[in-house]
Amino acid sequence: ILHIGYLAQAHAELRPEITVLDAILAKAPRMEIGEARGLLGRFLFSGDDVYKTIGVLSGGQRSRVALARLTLEGANLLVLDEPTNHLDITSQEVLEAVLNGFAGTVLLVTHDRYLVDAVATQVWMINEGELRAYPGNYSAYLMAKAEESAAATAAAGSDPAAVALSEAQLHRERARVLILDIDDTRG
Repeated sequence: ILHIGYLAQAHAELRPEITVLDAILAKAPRMEIGEARGLLGRFLFSGDDVYKTIGVLSGGQRSRVALARLTLEGANLLVLDEPTNHLDITSQEVLEAVLNGFAGTVLLVTHDRYLVDAVATQVWMINEGELRAYPGNYSAYLMAKAEESAAATAAAGSDPAAVALSEAQLHRERARVLILDIDDTRG
């Protein structure tokens, strides 16, 4: 059975008047407070931080609360929309560890090429309404695109206009939002 978990950029599901701890307990009402604090600790909330209200948190802290709540949903497919927005480096490392430890599938929409390189097993490119899958991470995707560009250049021969068009298309594709799939066959 497919169970989808979604992480939105805005975190509108978080009520500003409740505490970080209450945000977790609302998602898992039977969870013991110590267990909830342990979960929050893995997302870099310690001590009295768990008693801060959502409304006073930074964007990155709200993102970490939303990610912690998402782990409680039991989803086997995560859809993450720009999950590294507002995250500092330490928080990004936590996200990377969570994703690499996740046993399900992740559909990630991001501009964060480092994250794509660190966790992806497949990159999907949507161009002119057509979906194309590339195996591997972002570096593998760039290598495949460079090979395609070189092949197109060779096929175009010495036509400078065709060569310039091929290089311009590669540049545009590198600048697009990437959609990638982290599957559960990583081993």
